[in-house]
Amino acid sequence: MGSLKDELLKAGLKATQKPKAPNEREQIKKKQVTEAVIHQEQRNFCEECQLVRPDVELYYHRNPTTEAEWICVKCADQLKIADTFRQTAQSDTSIKKMFRREHGATRSPSDFKVQKFDKPKGPINGNR
Repeated sequence: MGSLKDELLKAGLKATQKPKAPNEREQIKKKQVTEAVIHQEQRNFCEECQLVRPDVELYYHRNPTTEAEWICVKCADQLKIADTFRQTAQSDTSIKKMFRREHGATRSPSDFKVQKFDKPKGPINGNR
């Protein structure tokens, strides 16, 4: 006479696999963020009026009434910041060549070194 295990196998019952632990989860592979990925292509938040605007640019100014550097055209005109202090041409309005200042002259977009960022190469995933 054989063991109980052998008798059950002869009867047609098969051994079951061990159950997984109830809290055991599969490992999720995370994608590596490379230096080629640009996390924020354009800035559109005005630090002065705290609004999202399509005409926000970077200004290195000497105006003592504000600490803001990323300023929309409306606020830059109200603060009387000259366009010579503008460092970027990255906004939607400057890309579409619609950027106009009411206070003083408007610099040409060709005066800036970088007008807009290059698109990253490879797949873009917004969930980083």
